[in-house]
Amino acid sequence: MRSLRTLIASTVVALLAVAALAGCAPPKTSGDSAPAAAKVRIGTLTTEDALPLWVAERDGLFKKAGLDVAITVFQSAQERDAALTAGAIDGVMGDIIAVAALRAGGVPVKITTIMLGATPAEGRFGIVAAPGSKITTLEELKGVPVGTSSGTIQEYVLDGLMGQVGIALDQVKKEEVKKVPVRFELLMTGKLQAAALPEPFLSLAEKQGAALIADDTEGANLSQTVLVFSEKYLGETAGAAAVGTLLGVWDEAAAIVNKDPGSFRTLLVEKARIPKPLESTYAVNTYPMHQLPTTEQVSDVLEWMKGAGLLTKPVTYADLTWKPAAK
Repeated sequence: MRSLRTLIASTVVALLAVAALAGCAPPKTSGDSAPAAAKVRIGTLTTEDALPLWVAERDGLFKKAGLDVAITVFQSAQERDAALTAGAIDGVMGDIIAVAALRAGGVPVKITTIMLGATPAEGRFGIVAAPGSKITTLEELKGVPVGTSSGTIQEYVLDGLMGQVGIALDQVKKEEVKKVPVRFELLMTGKLQAAALPEPFLSLAEKQGAALIADDTEGANLSQTVLVFSEKYLGETAGAAAVGTLLGVWDEAAAIVNKDPGSFRTLLVEKARIPKPLESTYAVNTYPMHQLPTTEQVSDVLEWMKGAGLLTKPVTYADLTWKPAAK
């Protein structure tokens, strides 16, 4: 896994593009008598994890709560993290591995809630075998190259699923394919025998003939997506108050989605770029009320990162989490 410095250096162009976001707030007008809405700038990727945020944006829930929320969609985690590092955005959708790597690399950030993955049913990751493969079990994957991306949640899930059936890490053979769409294509054309995939590529692979070997919908969920904010923003009175309010809006929007998830498929298809073959059938998630990941969930990730040599300095649960002050 590249160091944070290398990661930031590789996204200089992205920084130049997103730096303008820092000054995009509308000017205040002296004639306004109403108090200014609290500005919150959030970066996401084109995934289903952010659906409650998009619902809140579409239905005016942020404005109703006194928030001015700008949601920027990035095409890669590198661009997203570079924007956060540069101060062009206040918070991001990410995962615990990314948060710990940022923190260890000198970028102080904290998790404010799980977005998906509080229960095994939320946010599926899995391992699939290529169409026509005779592989049907994790045990049969010993020594077989499995496409994944090193130092990521996808490798963590791969190792976790194999470990659940007693397969030692030295028996897990991995083939580095960082870009998920490329990994998917290599799998479907038989150039990879197996691959670790997130949704919606996991469902697409199954629909097109790949065989599901295992996923994290049973037992412990291995893949929490989290909403993260810079410690600087959370350290400001206005910032902390805005995030506390935002978490309440998240709960409101999540409850709306959970009443009838399928009715939000059109919005999800639009925002998360669900592949066309899945547009009418893809199962829309239910979403958790705001909550921090458990100590065990975070500790398991940190231990795995230490073993993989991904932490440059110690990081603790307290370093990585934040909750609003009691009212």
